[in-house]
Amino acid sequence: MREMSSEPLKLHMRFKKPWPSAQGMAVWGDFAFQLFHTGQCAVFDLKSGDPEPLCTFPLGSFNEGTPADEYTNHANQCMFSAVHRNGNPLPLLYVTIGRGIGADADGYHYRCAVEDIRLEYDADGRPVGGSAEWIQTISYRDGDMAGLPWKQPCWGCPAWFVDNERQAVHMFSCRYRTTPAFREYYAVNEYIITRFPLPDPLSGGFVRFGPRDIVDQFTAPFDIPFTQGGMIAGNKLFYTFGCGDAERPDGIRVFDLDKKCLIARADLTGTAMGGEELESCSFWGNELVCNTNANPEGGFWCLGTGYAGLLKE
Repeated sequence: MREMSSEPLKLHMRFKKPWPSAQGMAVWGDFAFQLFHTGQCAVFDLKSGDPEPLCTFPLGSFNEGTPADEYTNHANQCMFSAVHRNGNPLPLLYVTIGRGIGADADGYHYRCAVEDIRLEYDADGRPVGGSAEWIQTISYRDGDMAGLPWKQPCWGCPAWFVDNERQAVHMFSCRYRTTPAFREYYAVNEYIITRFPLPDPLSGGFVRFGPRDIVDQFTAPFDIPFTQGGMIAGNKLFYTFGCGDAERPDGIRVFDLDKKCLIARADLTGTAMGGEELESCSFWGNELVCNTNANPEGGFWCLGTGYAGLLKE
């Protein structure tokens, strides 16, 4: 197990929040696509460090609570795929949507929405407008596990990750909830990472997975509460945790999808970022960037190049 140093950590820039609750984030080129609760998106220029968004627009999966609050798009997790639709230079974005713990006939409320984002640019190549189309939904529904070697994947609040190298999607969750209210289960909790085949996003539609669609699965010991978001790069899954307080400390865990284990971790409690709610992470070049839902402005924090070094192992 590698303990990652927090020494290179620095605040790269503050960003103004057009909406109160900053959530999932993904980087493409020099632009950070920052999502907000209900499914709004704001694009920021990491290179210039301008705190004002270049443009804002709703995702195709924008939802304020229709038909019920469980379906509100919390936009808690997102990452770009390697698939481009109809000549779009921007690849499809996979977004974890939903809010309520539990499920309906189609599976957990926390689902994956595949979004085709179209940007409008000025003469200097800077985004000045955008729109998004929701083209596919992926969900998981519990079912009969008899005769299967897998565990029931989660308690109903998974995060979804597209795996560009393995042509797969991964569902990250835990055996029990990871909030302080479920502290009595911490000793027996565990992280569960479940792999499914990647549906063809260009075929659209609603893809409903069940236990017999699972391709692979592994668990890792639970050692930090309050799951947030992250990304897959190479054969590593980078995941963030925490809300910036003593009961929900900030941290990062890195899982090796080939070795099927936790390989690295970082405790960010004692850092300058440690008092802010850590939301997600994405690579900007060879540097890992984390976003925080701070007030009154959010933050993009650079954690150095050490995490990129893990991709070579």
